[in-house]
Amino acid sequence: MPERLLVGSQGPFRGAATGARLFVADVYGGSRAAGSATSIVRALGWLSGHHPQVINISLVGPPNRLMQRAIQIVQSRGIEVVAAVGNDGPAAPPQYPASYPGVVAVTAVDAGGRALPEAGKATHLDFAAPGADMAAALPGQGYARVRGTSFAAPLTAARLLAAGSPERLAAEARPGKGRIGRGIVCAECRIDPRAVGAR
Repeated sequence: MPERLLVGSQGPFRGAATGARLFVADVYGGSRAAGSATSIVRALGWLSGHHPQVINISLVGPPNRLMQRAIQIVQSRGIEVVAAVGNDGPAAPPQYPASYPGVVAVTAVDAGGRALPEAGKATHLDFAAPGADMAAALPGQGYARVRGTSFAAPLTAARLLAAGSPERLAAEARPGKGRIGRGIVCAECRIDPRAVGAR
């Protein structure tokens, strides 16, 4: 679903980066329990070979040296990496890759601009974006109400692509409530569930 938040376009539903070229790497192989650091590293290598400006990672896990090195290589090629901080709550240990240096760490806010109470706490926090009170397209057809930092990260990646740098993105960030880093971006990207009849 995060990729549809980027480039989806149907009726009142509009992704945050419609018209952008999108590459999607499946690190789960169809099973949410099957992701591994090795598969993520392979995906990063494949993605960076297509020379994107921004890579979004909507998953979290413990620190891993192999993944950290892969992200450093991607960054050395001038590619920005955006990652969700997770939804394990502020008392949970920092999650990765959002906590690696240089990765744009993203949390989520509700429709009132309030940080989600279940959002994780990275070693640093850069931005917040809509991650609740919103709809995303389902595989195939239809829409669902979604919640979490995994949905805020691709919206931030879209705005970062348009802005060109985290510094320029910070200039358009808006104030909010709670722990939101430099502010809320892509607030207008939230699709009201009622507008698309989301379940």
